[in-house]
Amino acid sequence: MTTPLTAREYAYLLIVGPGKHERITEILGIQPSDACNADETNWKTGRPCKRMFWKWKSGLDDTRPMQEHIEAILRWFHLKGDAVRELWVDYDLILECVGHYPASTGPGIYFNREIIRQVAQLGLAIDCDFYFVEDPHRAEN
Repeated sequence: MTTPLTAREYAYLLIVGPGKHERITEILGIQPSDACNADETNWKTGRPCKRMFWKWKSGLDDTRPMQEHIEAILRWFHLKGDAVRELWVDYDLILECVGHYPASTGPGIYFNREIIRQVAQLGLAIDCDFYFVEDPHRAEN
């Protein structure tokens, strides 16, 4: 018997740009969930990173709704607002929203006015990547 595929959603803040990811950590005062400098070997792929990136995940399980992931990220980075705004001149700051869904579903995403306001205050772009899969094993990280 196969287990039905359930939706998986998660979000993270991604910062990309010049220099070293250690500078981002120093400015924000928090450790990233994942980071890589340009030309360093990415531990996930085994290939060199094309650009510096610094990533901070919401910390929630991927069975939680997207809205909760987004709120957790915004709540944390609101506390670091001045530091985040210091970065937006030289770096791309992106709220990444990712979903893995059964092929038979068609999820939508809704950003309420408060989320849009907070995202704008922090100077974040929003990127939504949705994947529709038949086989539950294809949705695994």
